[in-house]
Amino acid sequence: MNMYIGISAIKTIVGILTLRLTYNNINIYEDTFIGIGLGCLGVFMTCRGISFFVFLGVQKRQHKKNDEKIIKDSYKLSLLFGIYGILNVLLIAIGRWNILI
Repeated sequence: MNMYIGISAIKTIVGILTLRLTYNNINIYEDTFIGIGLGCLGVFMTCRGISFFVFLGVQKRQHKKNDEKIIKDSYKLSLLFGIYGILNVLLIAIGRWNILI
């Protein structure tokens, strides 16, 4: 089960590196599609990686289930949070995001 923790740590690091390299090295006005695509990928991976550890910590504190079940549930929840994060970024980018969403 430590595999999930390692994979999430790698996702977080790769996501942050992707965001940083995209921000520093890609001109969004010249390479719009590549910049937005890599930015969205970086946001998704970073949100998913960080949220795994947040969900893991909260569930360990709240529930008395075995660690295997908590880790698997946290990994599934992190996917949903990653999708939520990327949808918000895309809605902000196209100008359709509002307070109700």
